[in-house]
Amino acid sequence: MTDQPAISRRHFLRTTILAGSGLAMAAFVGCSDDGDGGATPTHSAAPTAPAVPTTNPAPTLASPRWGRLPEAGLIPAPRHDHSLVTDGQRLYLFGGRDSSPLGDFWVYNLTTAQWSQVAAAGPPARFGHNAGYDPASSRMLVFGGQAGGFFNDVWAYAPTSGTWREIPFHDSPAPRYGAASALDSDGRLVVSHGFTDTGRFDDTWVMGVPAGDAWVDLSPPAGERPIKRCLTRGAWDPVSGRFLLFGGQTDSAPFLGDTWQFTAGIWLQITGEQAPSPRNLFSMVRDEEQLRALLFGGRAEDGPANDVWVFDGTTDTWSRLATQGEPPSPRNGHDAVWLPESRSMLVFGGEDADGDQNDLWELSFGS
Repeated sequence: MTDQPAISRRHFLRTTILAGSGLAMAAFVGCSDDGDGGATPTHSAAPTAPAVPTTNPAPTLASPRWGRLPEAGLIPAPRHDHSLVTDGQRLYLFGGRDSSPLGDFWVYNLTTAQWSQVAAAGPPARFGHNAGYDPASSRMLVFGGQAGGFFNDVWAYAPTSGTWREIPFHDSPAPRYGAASALDSDGRLVVSHGFTDTGRFDDTWVMGVPAGDAWVDLSPPAGERPIKRCLTRGAWDPVSGRFLLFGGQTDSAPFLGDTWQFTAGIWLQITGEQAPSPRNLFSMVRDEEQLRALLFGGRAEDGPANDVWVFDGTTDTWSRLATQGEPPSPRNGHDAVWLPESRSMLVFGGEDADGDQNDLWELSFGS
């Protein structure tokens, strides 16, 4: 009788998730948001920069409007490289950095327009981490980041109890900073790419149902992947069940402008006639009702930006969005959330020409 090879739990979970979900960052080395450089990448498929329109779009009566939101109470200190998530009623702001890593945690009440600091013991101070809010489990998730060294821990905050909990893992992504991430339609946390002092990554991981609070490596064993990078962002497209990734920074190019999708375990590059200029440290949110992603600001070759771009998930095309009102200053290292009920994008903080900021802005699309 011949013994059959055992199927590992990791292989089983990876196969199950692929079938069920449609899925098949002090001084720094290489991926610092204060500079560029590093070793020449070994990836054979370097992205090409898309064509970029140079004219500003004219606002129309239907254009969304920028406005600064009121902030009452004690306001968080200026910062960049933080995280901002929402449960629809409150904003949750964690970490980031000014002259040093920050570990404070704040809640902004959208009804009273008031900030309050949460004193509960939670993750160590860090910046360049990933975060998201899962409405199904009513918890905020925080992964990775940097504070001198690099992290690969996961923390969950439950607003109902006001407590943090670290989730233990036996198998998880390598510690990293500046990765792209998103929560998928089932509350799974998708994390891809990123950077540590040993180099950049091009792997993709997911944590959540049906694996529970466990990580599974979904990286394609072969084939084309987006070039190793960091200081990038991701978004989840629920209609087509895909993870979207744009821009960032790699060894030979401090500003990338390519767009990719990851679905059924396969990466495919999305090309078009126009796209945002190559950049890093921007924000990107998902408007599920309109089947689109909104990108704001970031750092481009000619400095910080404050333009808004829309990625249409039905046509896979980028277009620059005309807006009304005075926008936030050009900036990078900020974060943003989308509020479906009020149809607005909220942006907090970041770094502009005058340094770190702690302002809160709304881009309102009306009812």
